[in-house]
Amino acid sequence: ADQTLDSAMEFSVNWYFQEIDKKMGKDCILRYLKEIGYGNKNMSGDFSTYWMESSLKISPIEQVELLTQLQNNNFGFAPENINAVKDSICLSSSDAGTFYGKTGTGRVNGQDVNGWFIGYIETADNTYFFATNISADSDATGGNATEITMSILSDMNIWK
Repeated sequence: ADQTLDSAMEFSVNWYFQEIDKKMGKDCILRYLKEIGYGNKNMSGDFSTYWMESSLKISPIEQVELLTQLQNNNFGFAPENINAVKDSICLSSSDAGTFYGKTGTGRVNGQDVNGWFIGYIETADNTYFFATNISADSDATGGNATEITMSILSDMNIWK
């Protein structure tokens, strides 16, 4: 089906991002990875899957650092582009604040081995950043990482 940035982010539509990569080209993407300091900046894997359990790696701390820079637009990108990305990962907004997040699940040989949930919460008083990563031989999904994160955020009285 046709996709927008919002729907592709919400449903993790890999082909959408693969098509953007093709249009941009490997050299351009590598330049951006270096500019924003994304993880190990390694695109040596297959160009269509370098970010899916392949050569490109990032730690949870690096994810939080990247989200902090994105939220503050420290990259100097056009504000409308930063806002488009922010809007595409907005999960909830209320009087309590705005919750931004994105899940990811890495699959190898048919098994979910790497689950992510990253994001941040803006409240009137603070902005809280998080990155949860779980690894296992199976059942390590973004959904499971989300459950862990939500439990922690609730226990810390950050988000209910």
